[in-house]
Amino acid sequence: MGCCQSYQSQKDHNECFSQSVHGVVGQIGTGSQHVMQNNSHPIGLTGKSTTRHRPGMDWTPARLRREWYKFFEGKKHLKLPSASLLPAGDPTLLFTSAGMVPFKPYFEGSEDPPSGRVVTIQKCLRTTDLESVGKTARHLTFFEMLGNFSFGDYFKKEAVAMAYEFSTDVLKLDPEKIHITIYTDDDETKAMWMDIGIPEDRITRLGKDDNWWGPAGDSGPCGPCTELYLDRGPEICKDEGGCGDPKTCTPGNDCDRYMEYWNLVFNQYNQDTEGNLSPLRSKGIDTGAGLERIVALLNNTESVYETSELIQLREKTKAAIADLGQEAPSEESSYHILSAYRVIADHARSATFAIGDGILPDNHGRGYVIRRMLRRASLFARELGVTSPLLYSLVPTIVEIYEEFYPELKQAAEKIQRTIEEEEKRFLRTLDTGMKIWQQYLEEHQAKKAKTFSGSQAFRLYDTYGFPLEMTVELAEKAGMKVDLKEFEKEMEHQREMAQSASKWSDVQLPSDLKLPTGHRTDFEGYHDFKRGSVIEALAQGAHTRTTLKAPGEERSMVIAKETCFYPEGGGQLGDSGWIRSETGVFRVEDTKKKGDLILHLGRMETGELKEGQSIEMEIDEERRLSLTRHHSATHLLNKSLRDTLGDHILQTGSLVADNYLRFDFSHPERISPEDLEEIEKQVNEAIAKDAEVTTQVLPIEKAKESGALATFGEKYGEEVRVVSMGGGDLSIEFCGGCHVDRTGQIQYFHILKESSPGAGNRRIEAVAGPGVPNYFKQEFHRLQLEKANLEGALQGLANHLAESDEDAEDKKGLKELKKELDSLKPKKEIPGPAEIDSTLESPAGVLKLQNQLKAAEEELKEKQKARLKLEKRINAEAVDLDAIVEKARSNEQKRGSIKVFSLQEDGLDAQILRQAGDKLKESERDCVVLIGARTEKGAMLVFMATKAAVDAGIDCGALIRAAAPLIGGKGGGKKDMAQAGGPDASSLAQALKTADSEIESMLSAGKGK
Repeated sequence: MGCCQSYQSQKDHNECFSQSVHGVVGQIGTGSQHVMQNNSHPIGLTGKSTTRHRPGMDWTPARLRREWYKFFEGKKHLKLPSASLLPAGDPTLLFTSAGMVPFKPYFEGSEDPPSGRVVTIQKCLRTTDLESVGKTARHLTFFEMLGNFSFGDYFKKEAVAMAYEFSTDVLKLDPEKIHITIYTDDDETKAMWMDIGIPEDRITRLGKDDNWWGPAGDSGPCGPCTELYLDRGPEICKDEGGCGDPKTCTPGNDCDRYMEYWNLVFNQYNQDTEGNLSPLRSKGIDTGAGLERIVALLNNTESVYETSELIQLREKTKAAIADLGQEAPSEESSYHILSAYRVIADHARSATFAIGDGILPDNHGRGYVIRRMLRRASLFARELGVTSPLLYSLVPTIVEIYEEFYPELKQAAEKIQRTIEEEEKRFLRTLDTGMKIWQQYLEEHQAKKAKTFSGSQAFRLYDTYGFPLEMTVELAEKAGMKVDLKEFEKEMEHQREMAQSASKWSDVQLPSDLKLPTGHRTDFEGYHDFKRGSVIEALAQGAHTRTTLKAPGEERSMVIAKETCFYPEGGGQLGDSGWIRSETGVFRVEDTKKKGDLILHLGRMETGELKEGQSIEMEIDEERRLSLTRHHSATHLLNKSLRDTLGDHILQTGSLVADNYLRFDFSHPERISPEDLEEIEKQVNEAIAKDAEVTTQVLPIEKAKESGALATFGEKYGEEVRVVSMGGGDLSIEFCGGCHVDRTGQIQYFHILKESSPGAGNRRIEAVAGPGVPNYFKQEFHRLQLEKANLEGALQGLANHLAESDEDAEDKKGLKELKKELDSLKPKKEIPGPAEIDSTLESPAGVLKLQNQLKAAEEELKEKQKARLKLEKRINAEAVDLDAIVEKARSNEQKRGSIKVFSLQEDGLDAQILRQAGDKLKESERDCVVLIGARTEKGAMLVFMATKAAVDAGIDCGALIRAAAPLIGGKGGGKKDMAQAGGPDASSLAQALKTADSEIESMLSAGKGK
């Protein structure tokens, strides 16, 4: 399906939109099976390793981009910039994975588009087939989707005509080689193609798996589609990967002879969660064509990797290898070498664009996908003999290639390169260990002559050593094995359950048969030591002690050591995770708890075995500990700032210190004002900027109290307590046994995300510290960039309208004033890009500056949008074309039995003009209902009208308005033949019209008025 690049089926197409943040790894299983099924043609589109092309390869991606924009702007489409790879306002999507994703609200009718016609080239990222990248000639993770869109403007006829014109007049494709597929019963589209000149024998009917798109998720806009294919010649059928029989070969089969290059989707239905279809109030067009796919076809190459841009990246990879003092192997030498070059080019490009959009490598959600790609590419670099960081050196070349069309890359170039280099170094430190574990597992399987690799061990490689599943799948494939994906998913589900429950180990009990001396304790020596040697004193699995723990560890297990560097959960701070290693095995510590004076290391055996009395090396997850300490120290500064700002009545009533955020509950009777929240945040960042020393000392409790240290209400303390002081106590001084930074500057930044109430008399603040702060601002400013682009697009549409009116205008002075007013509505506030955000955050004081910038930009956009609607209303009132409004309403005609329903949303008009449009429709139609809505300066307006015949059939406009008006927050009234309403809430205007439409069906089916 062209709309999401190279989908093999509707299932793949829907997966493009179901990349849930909570299901990153859940998709891997399906994908891994998919790659094993698609290895029949791993090199080129036809299975060949050579490149077949016209001399000169005269179609470059840059040329195609320019021609695309030129053509559709000539067809009065508004050019909009690519949206961020981070989907705005849609947490269910990992990435922007198709051209229509930014426009879902327009198709659904929940928001107004800046123009009825839009053209874009959207940067996209999709990873459902990540493991296929490098193995096939079609799969990419990053691609550019060429798209033209109609939101209630043109429909099938115009979309078909423009697609054919661009294909033949601009791309110069041979008309005799263009084949078409249509949905099973879409005779209307078939007739349109035949009218253009496509003969019937080159039009193929396909079913829902191939030629029906959507919805994007469980519900929403959907409809049939038509696809354009290029016949690459019958000889392809005889190639490897071909069908073998040119006489029976047709578009839509698995043969590479017919290559789909463009998909036109006719969004005309809305599907509810139960699968029921109803007509959309306003039909739309959503088309998509993969840039690399078209360039490959135009240049007659065998692979999407043979574009000039990706060839340049491959050559840069070779040069970078040479810079390391190594000889770069030729891509012609083997399939594995060619795959490695492809993976490196694709993944480096994807990571560069993602990080440039503020999606940083992480262990969760989107960030994990980027981390997984970088690690996969690092593993493939080993196929080329490279064991040093490599990908980061490609960033300048990627920026140079794409900066003309994506200037935001240049702004963030330094940050991107630094992030990728750090990520590569981090992974390479663990990769050697992981490969040794893989080799150990492999030898075990080979000794058993196994054909299936253990899913449990694949999961341990993934969970402990950072191996994405496809890495293990590929290594296993080379060894002639398949990975047990069901077992892997079982292990993954086990981890999900553990992650979803913070109390996973909360019910932990000491084994009843545990025999340790009375009063025995575990010595904690981990405030500054992240590694430590120790001795195992006791082992347990389930409810009983063990003398030995062996892998695989199906049950949760426990290790008690003489001393430890693992901090146990306490004081709101989560427990450490990490590893315990001996000469004979590795134990993965998932959590650390305290029971009495004993510290319990809870987790599972990864490899080998541990024995009671054995010497061990303990190592905590240093990166996670650092994040915990940042958030814990920030919590102390927050507590002090709250008391300084709101008063000494503030008492801590609860807290959570996690590695990705903090939550602080405290006594306070009322909501905190925005001004106080700003002051609280400012004070914390000022304390961070002082880079003050953080000290700890253990004092007798009475002396500690005399020092002024804060104690947590309700907490029990012994005779001696640990006191944590920041800035000599001036910035904070509290009783605390937790882990903290050495200096406040190590916290980096602090930002309050939310203030709320967990219960009467208490308030809650949720905040983030450290690298999470710049990530937050980058995401928010990207959201505003899209809103700004939409506003500018709408203003350009008004400017075009005024320009067309210039010659015929009688009031030249009035027109000049309108143009001047329109020019004043252009947004003036600068929206910072990633590089500017990083620059602003060179000191913690930058947090407040960015917050103020964010607030100011949001307010300006809101005000400008309001003013735009007001001006649009005036322009429309002065030069309204009633005939055009009537024709637009006619294009949305729906039949309800013998009654025609005309529904239209036309913004910026007043009630009088809406009624005039309705009257014109009634004059020309005997049996009709007119539903018209408009956004106004004060909110929204509805006008419903019906002919006498419609009233006689049971229609009551007064009842319709009473059903619809509450959705816009208003009231209304009228008679059976005409009613109107106004309300302050324009956001539900589309839903109000839809509700009235549904009521019409009910009225007619009930036979009212008969």
